[in-house]
Amino acid sequence: MTLKEFIKQNKDDIDKAIRRARDFVSKQASCNCPKSGTDHYHDKGSLNNEERRLWILNDEGLYMWAKSQGVNI
Repeated sequence: MTLKEFIKQNKDDIDKAIRRARDFVSKQASCNCPKSGTDHYHDKGSLNNEERRLWILNDEGLYMWAKSQGVNI
């Protein structure tokens, strides 16, 4: 399977994993939103396939998942 096919087949789950890592704001962090002081997420916008590809290549969990599905990286 190619990386492009893997991304197409698993787009929603890949996006969830990326957003958990990318958009999380710890309660210790300071932000200018009503949820400041709590663990929460900020929506930092949509992802494109190039961003997904880069995350898969640089995030150990996503990389190992892709490899386990037979992606030739």
